[in-house]
Amino acid sequence: MKKLLLLICLFISINTPIFATQNTKYNFDAEYKKATEQNSAEAQNHLGYMYQYGQNVKQDYAKAIEWYKKSANQNYADAQVNLGYMYNYGIGVKKDLLKAKQLYEKAASSGYALGLFSLGALYEFAEKKHYRKGIEQNSDNNTISQNYVKAKDFYEKAVQLGNKEAQNNLGVFYYSGIVVKKNYTKARQLYEQAAKQGNIYALHNLANMYYNGLGGLKKDFAKGVELDTQSAQSGNPEAQYSLGWLYYNGSWFEKDYTKARVWFQLAAEQNHANSQYNLGIIYQQGLGVAKDIYTAKHYFQQACQNNYQEACKHVKNIL
Repeated sequence: MKKLLLLICLFISINTPIFATQNTKYNFDAEYKKATEQNSAEAQNHLGYMYQYGQNVKQDYAKAIEWYKKSANQNYADAQVNLGYMYNYGIGVKKDLLKAKQLYEKAASSGYALGLFSLGALYEFAEKKHYRKGIEQNSDNNTISQNYVKAKDFYEKAVQLGNKEAQNNLGVFYYSGIVVKKNYTKARQLYEQAAKQGNIYALHNLANMYYNGLGGLKKDFAKGVELDTQSAQSGNPEAQYSLGWLYYNGSWFEKDYTKARVWFQLAAEQNHANSQYNLGIIYQQGLGVAKDIYTAKHYFQQACQNNYQEACKHVKNIL
């Protein structure tokens, strides 16, 4: 019988500052014609997306912003969110959270669920304000600070409109007890709603609940692995790490360092610090691969740069 372990420390539900992405493929010539000859806001937004992600064109953030602005100026909500994202993270422009907020608010004012979700994420992942001697520092009007209450409120509004990203993120609030009373059942219900719509982070978070038997679910590693595999194959680094750990530790699958390395590698390429650290260990110890101190150091350095402190110790001691 395969060994089952309670891996609460491994499979922790978290929110990550990731917004909804599209997988639609667009034809550049067709979209350009509509964007220019018909002044189509939708086509202008599509062109912005193509330039932002280098889809059928050379990636060019400046052109992405140019087309997003044309579309956003026509009050196209999707473009307002996309342009807000660029300002939120300083992609091709100077980072400006206030500008991002204004754009998200315009989208949300038209009842666009993704605009509401984006406002929630903006407040969830903003930096905390610092206090000294009872006086708030950096308290200029252009500063947006972390505010979980506002994030929750916007997520709840987006959930009412069926937004899968908000369903997942609000689920994490209930799972972790962030500005709400911890409620695993409520978290599970929200994860299930988002997972049914294909949210890859909800798939992983729901897998976590099956691994640990939470929220009214019986422990079911088979179901958890099924959900994590869907999530990992769709590119979620947390799920990729989870599967890598299951192979590395022999917690469900037979121990297989080669397969563990494959999953860790995929997650490491997305800057997943734990996976980078584990790859360092694999190459340092020669687990399923020839020992390679230089490659081990490379991964330890990456993990250290991503604030994984144990990896920093290895960087100092190796070579």
